[in-house]
Amino acid sequence: MTETTVLEDFPGSLKEFNRRFCTEAACLNYLFSIRWPDGFRCSCCGHDKYWQSHRGLYICRDCEHQHSVTAGTIFHGTRKPLLDWFKALWWFSTQKTSISAASLQEQLSLGSYHTAWQWLQKLRACTLVPGREKLGGEVEADEVIFGGEQSGKRGRGAGHKTLVAIAVERDEDKLGRLRMEVISDASARSLDSFVLTNIAFGSTVKTDGWNGYNHLKDLGYSHVATAQSKTDEKDSIVSGVHLVASLVKRWLLGTFQGRFDQKYLQRYLDEFVFRFNRRRSGTPGKRFWRLVQRAMDTKPLSPHQLRLLESTA
Repeated sequence: MTETTVLEDFPGSLKEFNRRFCTEAACLNYLFSIRWPDGFRCSCCGHDKYWQSHRGLYICRDCEHQHSVTAGTIFHGTRKPLLDWFKALWWFSTQKTSISAASLQEQLSLGSYHTAWQWLQKLRACTLVPGREKLGGEVEADEVIFGGEQSGKRGRGAGHKTLVAIAVERDEDKLGRLRMEVISDASARSLDSFVLTNIAFGSTVKTDGWNGYNHLKDLGYSHVATAQSKTDEKDSIVSGVHLVASLVKRWLLGTFQGRFDQKYLQRYLDEFVFRFNRRRSGTPGKRFWRLVQRAMDTKPLSPHQLRLLESTA
């Protein structure tokens, strides 16, 4: 089996981005290099020679099978220029805050808010990386409530708000990688599932004294629980989680002015995790490159899937 060579290739600045991606051909060639990093290879016969049609299709010289660079990706079937898609990818991946559909529509002069909204759903679908490595070492875990101020029950059982499980690696005073997931409740079943999915066996998991985490030792983790009633510094038990929660809420406020549908919260959390885990990238262009890679690996959202998303809006 031939090993694929993946070389880092990305613009280092906005100026370089504008210089490199100023034509449709430049964008198409960039996608070609990501789809076939070791050179073209026919998916039918394995031949490595091709010719390119006037419609931008790559046709195998041996079996004449036609290949589209964008087939099976989030660009599949698009009628908009790749230049616009690349600008959207750059803005989405390099901004400190997210980008709203209204802002994307304005910046790209898109004909409708609806189109901009669909594009953002497709871009957010690219931020969830399948098969990603689990968190390890020392990990803080807790649940945080998201939602507006309303009267009624408070705390873990507040039905009118959304509960989010958060886990973040901790190395003394530094935060590492992050995972966040909307959960239905703070039961042991929900929390065990979150930990098993996101944290490697043998890791040290630090939590507060909530009994929903009591099974972690049985599941193969080193569990350090500190009851709030037994410490004078309650905020320091899982301070990394509290800091992340504060950053997420501030980020949501900056992007959506605090007004967002709870049904889309998991997509927003996935986007924040993607940004947070790449915050130490030496250049914003690397985040752009990673997102383009994910765009090429992410299956397109079908019209039916988009209609389902819109029906819950």
